[in-house]
Amino acid sequence: MSFSHECLDTLPALAWLFLWSSNGQGHLLHGTAVEVGPEQFFEGCFAGEWGENLTEVSNVFGSGMRMHGSGWTVITPSHTLEAVFLYRHQGGWGVSNSLAFLLEHHRVELPWDPLYGAKFASACLGISAYEKLILRTPDGEVFRVLYDNVELTVDGTYRLVSKPVPPSFAHFEDYVEYLEETLRKAFALAAQKSRAFVYSPLATCSTGYDSAAGAAIARRLGCREAVTVRTARGGEVDSGRSVGEALGLQVHEVSRPDAVEGSFAQVAEFLGSGMGGEDYCYIGFAPLLEGRILLTGFHGDKIWEMRVRPNAVLSRGDISGSSLQEFRLRRNFLHIPIPLIAATRHADIAAISRSPEMAPYQLLNDYDRPIPRRLLEESGVARALFGQRKKAASILLFEDPHLLGPVAQGECESLVPTEWLRSAESQLRKGIWMVRVSGFQAFNRIGGSSAAWIKRVFIPDWRVFEHSHARSALHFCAAIAYLRLDYNRSLKGRAAHSTS
Repeated sequence: MSFSHECLDTLPALAWLFLWSSNGQGHLLHGTAVEVGPEQFFEGCFAGEWGENLTEVSNVFGSGMRMHGSGWTVITPSHTLEAVFLYRHQGGWGVSNSLAFLLEHHRVELPWDPLYGAKFASACLGISAYEKLILRTPDGEVFRVLYDNVELTVDGTYRLVSKPVPPSFAHFEDYVEYLEETLRKAFALAAQKSRAFVYSPLATCSTGYDSAAGAAIARRLGCREAVTVRTARGGEVDSGRSVGEALGLQVHEVSRPDAVEGSFAQVAEFLGSGMGGEDYCYIGFAPLLEGRILLTGFHGDKIWEMRVRPNAVLSRGDISGSSLQEFRLRRNFLHIPIPLIAATRHADIAAISRSPEMAPYQLLNDYDRPIPRRLLEESGVARALFGQRKKAASILLFEDPHLLGPVAQGECESLVPTEWLRSAESQLRKGIWMVRVSGFQAFNRIGGSSAAWIKRVFIPDWRVFEHSHARSALHFCAAIAYLRLDYNRSLKGRAAHSTS
């Protein structure tokens, strides 16, 4: 079994689309930063060596595919912030790390569904409960897959395959050593000169615990730079400059946008993931990202918090960090959310946080994360510089119609059919979303077991329901339409250059 491939310099550098027909022929369209070998292709980095069987790697930070027997295995990221998308149709399979690319190549029309936002946000429920089916077409079905690898057969069947399980951890040193070794291997692979592009680490840092702890680990492994947002939601100071400089990092400060003041194009890259676009708050990072490995603290609020009940399925408190995928492919950077490394061992990590050896770093308050506190303090960062109060940087664009400025709003509306606008307006005018939210909040204030039961009647799971707002679906559909236009231009330039 073999496949042919075309490298298109008109595509986003890290984007790929694999076409596998029912006669067994495979063909790959890809950007200039996708690495292609005789048996597999891949974009990103992982904790291993080139040529290694990617199905046997626990820590993968990117995506690709590998041959297996008479079929193919889709390699997914070892976290739930990004997905791989599959189109099963009568002629075979289409697989891509970009939903817009997949839909455009197969000319699949996106139908209106006011619940797209909730469907995508179900990723926060974890790897065993999220919604996989995105839409049905007359010719097939479009799926997304998170975390698990996927074995495909030419007859249209597929099977989810679990990644190798990380080792168990008994002590703080065991866990930190594993994080460091994983990052060391990933950094080395990303920097190999044989690659089409090489990547170097860029930490993120704030006044909180999670990204700052990741920066402390990265500094030990040779990272020299960090980026930080000056303010959090509401204008509160959240710059991690003092923390980064205490670690010996050169820190770049950027401004956090309060709204989308320019064209819709700049936010479409974030909204096209279907995950709400809340990571648009990091648009200021863009000039610093090409050729970098962005190290973030997403999921630290669950994996490192003392009061959280452990789970092995990567259940999350929200979907922050999940809107970067299309932005990443286009800006040519890699992403490693450090707290999600070995996160399926949450029970072990939680036990370490609560263990006697961590007592000097336990505050026993409502914002208590002993593991990152110890990492930072042992790295020379004063206790008063971080972890004093929880803040948030994300922007929930669907909640306020004014967060899209007049230009962006006009362009957004021009990208979707008029009947979709009317449908969204009708949903919002009925006010069902707000009625349920108001009831939820009222009983939330009352408290008690009876109120908790009634709250679940209004909103079974807030993490998902929040994104069922009709404006979230409208933004997603408009963003897909915009990105499809761009991929269409790329596909028209397929003759630019090719290899096989």
